[in-house]
Amino acid sequence: MLSLSFLISAPECYPGGHRTLRNPYRSVDFDSTELQNTAIQDLVCDHSLLPGWYRFKINNKPAEMPTTCVEMNRCGTQAPVWLSLKDTSLPRPGEVRQLSGCATWQFFHGSAKDCCLFRIPITVRNCGEFLLYYLQPTQGCMGYCATGDHAGWVGCVFIVKVKAAVPSLPSKPVITPELIGHSVHLRCSFIPPPWSQPLGFQVVWARHIGHSMKAEIRQESTLNPFSLVEMDGVHFRLGETVIPARPYWLHIAENTKEHEVTVHSTVPIPCFDANLSQQCGVPLALNSLEREASNVALSTCQVELRPNACSDGSCGRATFLVTAVTDFTRDGNRVSLVGALPRPNAPRLWRSYIPTSLKDVPTSMCYSLTDPHIITLDGRRYENHQTGTFVLYRSLSRQFEVHSRQWDCGSRHYAVACNCGFAVREGNEVGIYDMCNGQLQETRPQLTLKNLGDEEGIRVRVLESHQGKKVTLIFPSGAFVRADVSDWGMSLSIQAPSVDYSNTQGLCGTFDRNGNNDFLGSAGVSYGPTDLHSFIEDWRIAPGESLFDKTPPGMKQEVRRPFCLCHKAYGTSHYTGTGMGNLYNPSTHSDCIAYNNMDYTSVFPSMDTTMEYIKNPKKEEDILDMSALDSHPLERSYLQFHSENNQNSNSNLQLDSEFREDHLLSVDRLRRQVSSQFQPMFTAQSLSKADLEKFAYFFPEDHLEEARPEVQPQWPTPSGLTSAKALEVCQMALTNSTVGAVCRGLLGRRLDEAVDLCILDLQLKDDLNWERALLPYLENECERRLLENRTQRALEVAGALGASGELMTALRCPNFCNGNGECTEWGCQCYPSYSFYDLICSDSNELGLCDIRATDCRNIRVFGLGFINSPDLSCHATRLKYMNGVWVPGEKQRTKATLLSSKALDCCLDLQYVLPFLPQVTNDGSQYSQAKVLTIYDGVCQVCEASRSGLCKLKEQTCNIDGMCFGEGDSNPSSPCLLCDPDTSRFTWSVNQVNKPPTFHRPQSNLRTFAGENFVFQFAASDPEGSELLFQLEGGPKGAILSPAGLLIWRVPSLPEGAHQTRRSFSFTLSDECNAQSTITVEIDVVPCGCQNGGTCVTDVNFPAGSGKYLCVCPEGKQGDLCNEDVDECLSAPCTLGKCINTASGYRCECPSLKSICALIYNDDYTNSRVCVTCLEDINECERKPCFPGVQCFNNFGSYGCGPCPKGMLGNGTICTGKCGHIKLNKR
Repeated sequence: MLSLSFLISAPECYPGGHRTLRNPYRSVDFDSTELQNTAIQDLVCDHSLLPGWYRFKINNKPAEMPTTCVEMNRCGTQAPVWLSLKDTSLPRPGEVRQLSGCATWQFFHGSAKDCCLFRIPITVRNCGEFLLYYLQPTQGCMGYCATGDHAGWVGCVFIVKVKAAVPSLPSKPVITPELIGHSVHLRCSFIPPPWSQPLGFQVVWARHIGHSMKAEIRQESTLNPFSLVEMDGVHFRLGETVIPARPYWLHIAENTKEHEVTVHSTVPIPCFDANLSQQCGVPLALNSLEREASNVALSTCQVELRPNACSDGSCGRATFLVTAVTDFTRDGNRVSLVGALPRPNAPRLWRSYIPTSLKDVPTSMCYSLTDPHIITLDGRRYENHQTGTFVLYRSLSRQFEVHSRQWDCGSRHYAVACNCGFAVREGNEVGIYDMCNGQLQETRPQLTLKNLGDEEGIRVRVLESHQGKKVTLIFPSGAFVRADVSDWGMSLSIQAPSVDYSNTQGLCGTFDRNGNNDFLGSAGVSYGPTDLHSFIEDWRIAPGESLFDKTPPGMKQEVRRPFCLCHKAYGTSHYTGTGMGNLYNPSTHSDCIAYNNMDYTSVFPSMDTTMEYIKNPKKEEDILDMSALDSHPLERSYLQFHSENNQNSNSNLQLDSEFREDHLLSVDRLRRQVSSQFQPMFTAQSLSKADLEKFAYFFPEDHLEEARPEVQPQWPTPSGLTSAKALEVCQMALTNSTVGAVCRGLLGRRLDEAVDLCILDLQLKDDLNWERALLPYLENECERRLLENRTQRALEVAGALGASGELMTALRCPNFCNGNGECTEWGCQCYPSYSFYDLICSDSNELGLCDIRATDCRNIRVFGLGFINSPDLSCHATRLKYMNGVWVPGEKQRTKATLLSSKALDCCLDLQYVLPFLPQVTNDGSQYSQAKVLTIYDGVCQVCEASRSGLCKLKEQTCNIDGMCFGEGDSNPSSPCLLCDPDTSRFTWSVNQVNKPPTFHRPQSNLRTFAGENFVFQFAASDPEGSELLFQLEGGPKGAILSPAGLLIWRVPSLPEGAHQTRRSFSFTLSDECNAQSTITVEIDVVPCGCQNGGTCVTDVNFPAGSGKYLCVCPEGKQGDLCNEDVDECLSAPCTLGKCINTASGYRCECPSLKSICALIYNDDYTNSRVCVTCLEDINECERKPCFPGVQCFNNFGSYGCGPCPKGMLGNGTICTGKCGHIKLNKR
C-alpha cells in the first residue's frame, strides 16, 4: 500500500508573510554589559516592535528562540526574553501553538534572579524548515533572544592574509586617524615580513562586539602595507572619552550641585563648510534621552568641538555643566543619557551618550491648617492654639526661612488661633502675604515683594489660582509657600525641596523621615509630646524681630546659572536664537536662559501676577522666564501691592470705583476689633513711641504676657452639636466632595485625617460654616501625590487631553463647575447667567438684571465685603416707580439674608410686580451698603439693558396685560376664550375668533349591553384650545342619565318575550367654555339574558365596559355557564361509609349493616335496608346480648366483641362447649 501525506503551509510561512530579525546582538552568547557602558543606544529594545510574525537569523543562518532561562544582560539587552515550554512542547510541522515568553530580571545586585518575572504571549508556528513567532511589543526595554549555529565569526579585529605560506607579520597592525580633505579616515599600517617576491595582502576589518565576538565589516586585497577606510559613523564610529575620572559614568543627586563634563574628539576635526574662511569646528547638539520625564538639565544645548593639535588621544574638546532636576517626584534612583549629535548634514561621527546615574533625594510638604493643625515634613500632627509670630520653617543648608502669624479667629467659646499671614525669605528675596492688619472676616491679604540685594529684578514668582483664593510664592530653589485664603485667615502649605533634606528646623519639624524627632528646639533641645507648649514657645519670635516688621540686611548672592531641558529635536525650551536654523551658526549664542533644573509643575490653573508687585517697570525684563508657570488670562487678581517705601503711591493698583461702592466696611483699618463671642483677656507689654515705630503695624498678639488658656472642648458643644452630627457633616463636606471622591485612592489615610481635623474644627468653633475649610488641604495633598507618582502623573496628563484625566479635571475645576460651566485647561468657564463664586459657577445677577423666566429672582445673590453673621443682618429693597420720566422710590421691604461668607449672601425678595428694585444690605440695621439698581423683568415681552435708568422695551408681537407678559397666542389664565392678539390690542385681552368645537372620541368597538344590566360607560372628548367640556343628554331611553363629565348610567329594562336583540340610540351635545358645540349620537345594542332555570345575569368585570359580557348566577341544584346542568350531590361524598344515591330532590345514603338510621329520612322504601344521611351513627350490638351467657360483651364502632368462655369451656365467647365435647350450649 502506498501512503501519501501533504503539508500545507500557512500564508505566514511564505516570503512576504513574515519579517526576519537579523541583529547578531540577539544571540544568547552576546554579553550586553559593554553596550550599556559604551553604546547604550545600540541596546535591543523591543518595546516599539510592530506586532506580527517573525523568524530569527544570526550570521545569515536560521536561529530559534531559546527554551531555557537566559541570564540577564544577554541578547543585546538587559532583560532577555526566552520561550517557556512548561508542561508543553514546540509545535510539530504544520501546527501552531500558543506559548509564553519569559523575561529574566534581577531587581538589584545580590537579590534572587527571577527567570520569568514578566510573561508575554507568543504564538509559535512550525513551517517545517524553520519556526515562526508571533511577537508583540514588550512592556519596557526587553529583547527577544535567539540561539543557533553561529560558526564563521571572525576571531580578531584586524587579520592579514597572504597567498602563500610566508612568515607572519613582525608586529601588530597600527590604526591611526588622519584627515584627508574634509573626511576622517582610518589608516591600518603594518610592517611587511621579509620576502624576496612581491606580496599581496588581504586586510579584514572587523568590530569587536563582545568579550569574545567580533563582526566583520570589510575585506580588502592590496599590495600596499596599509589600508584606508573612511569613518562613516555607521560601520566605523568615532570613539570618545568622557572626563572626570570615572569614564562614561557620572553619579549625581537631586541636591542642586553642578557637574562639569568634557567631550573629547579622538580624531582630527575637519572643516565642513565650503567657505574655508570660516573657522573650522564641529557644532554638537546636546540632548537628554529620556522616555518619561526630564531627569537632568544642561547648562547649554549646543557645544562646539574646536580643532587643535592631537595629543594624548585628544584632537578637540568641549565642556558643559549638568545637574539633576529637582522634580518633587518619588521616582527612585535612575539612569539618564546625555547625547551629542552633529548637524544633520555632517557625517555621523560625533555620536556620544553619557550615562548619568541619578540619586532620588526626598522632598516633602508641611501644612499649617485652619486651627491651626500642623502636619510636619515627616507627617507628624499636632495642634498650635497660640497666637503670635513663629518660625514655621528654617533651612540649615541655605538662607530660607518662613515666619507665620496667628490671630484669634473667632471661636464662640474657646481660645483658638488661625494663620493670618506669612513672611518668607530665600537669599535676598522677601515676600510678605499678610491680612493680620485688619478685622476678622473683613480684611483682605496684602502682598509685598522685596529685594534686599543690589541686583536688578526679582526671582520669586507669584501665582494666583481659583479667583485669588489660592496664592503661591515660588522660589528658585523649588520651594514654595502657598496660602489658601478664607474669611477667617489662611491655611499654609510649604514645599521643601530636596536640598533641605536633613537640614530643617522650626514648627515644621526636622525633615529626615523620622517623625519622632520633630519637636526640636532652636538650641537643639528635644521636647517630648507632653511638653508641646514649650516647643511652640521656643519658636516664637520676639516683637519687631520677624520678617513682618524687620528688613534683614542683604547678602552676597551666588549668580544663578541657567539650565535647560535639551531634547533630541536639536532645541531647548528656552533658547536665545530665533529658530533652529541658527543652531549651527557659530555666532549664535548657545547658552540657556531658562532655569529648568527645577520642576515647577502645578495642576491648578494659575495666573502669574508677579508683575503687579514690581515697583519699577524696567525690572519686568529681569524676571525669570519660567514657561512652566505661563498662565492664561482667564482669572483676574484683586490683590493690591504696597511697596516698602511708598505705600500710598498713586501707581499702586486700586480697586475700581464701582467695586469700592459695594464695600460695606473699609479695608484700610489699622486696628482690629474682635467680633466673636470669645474675647481673650490679656495684659500687653508697655510700649513706647519708639517701640511702636519699629513695627510695620501693631500686632497685639505679639505682646502677650500670659499664655492662652488650654483648649478642652467637649461633646455636645454649647449649641448642641454632637460628635455623630459633626462626623456626618464632615464626611458629606469632605469625603463626598468632588476632590474627596476622585482623589480617594491617592489621598489614602489623609482623607480620614482631614475628616478628623474637620470634626475638631466644628467642636472648637461650634460653627458649621467651617465644614469645608479643609477642602484646599485635600486639593493640595492630591496634587502633591499626583506629581510624586510619575506613572499616575503621566497617565493623568495624557488622559486630560483625551477622554479621561478625571483627577486633573477635579483639581482644575472644583465641583466640576457645579454643572453650570465648562471645565477648560484654565479652570471653569461659566455659562451665560452664571458667575464664578466659591470656585464654582453659581447663579449670577450680574449687570443688575434678572429675568423671572430664566432665574428665580426671588432669591438674589449679593457680592461684597464685610458681611457678618449677626442678628440684624438683613436685606432692604426699595421698589421704584417710573413717574414723569423719572424713577421715584416706592414701597420698601425688609427681607431675610442668608450669609454665605463675608463676601457673599442671598437676599429674598417679595415679587408681586416686575419692576426695578434698589437692594441694600445691613449688618446692624443702621448702616447700609451703597444701593444698586436691580431690574427684574419678564423676558417674554421685555428687553432690558444694564443701565441705571432701569427702563425696558416691549418686544414686538407680545402683550403686557395687567402688569404681566404674554406672547402672541397665549391664552388668558382664567379663560381660554381670551388670548393675546397684539394686532388687536397689546394691553387688553382679545376674543378668540378661531375657537374650534370639541372633538368626540368614539369607542373603539360597538357598545353592547344585556337586559337587566346597570350599564355604566365614560365617554371621552377633547378641546383643541384645551377648554373644559360639558356633556348634555338630549334624547335616549327612559331612565338614562349623562353626567356633565360624560358618564352614562342606564338601568337596562327586560326585553319583550321572544325578542332576541334590539338597539337603543342616545343623543347629546358637547360644549366648550366658549360655547362651541358638537352634536353626538351613540347606539347601544341590547341582548337578552341567556341564563336558564331561573339564573340571573350579572356584568363580567373581566371585560371592558360596554362589551355586553355577562355571567350567570345559578339557583341551588343548578350549575354550568347558563345554569343548564344539575348538581350531583354525591360528588361531595356525604355518606362517608355508606353508599350515596343521587335523587332528583337531593341524595340518599344506604348504610352497611349494623349502622343506625338517622333522623332525617328521604322519601324511599327502606323496609329491607338501613337508610340515613351520613351512616356515621353506631348501633350498640351488645344490647341484643350476642355473647355466651356469662361472657362479657364489648361494643365497637360498626361491630362488637365477646370475652373468653367460662372456665372449663372452650369457644370464641359467642359459642362455648365443654372440654369433653358432649355438652353444647347455645346462646339465647
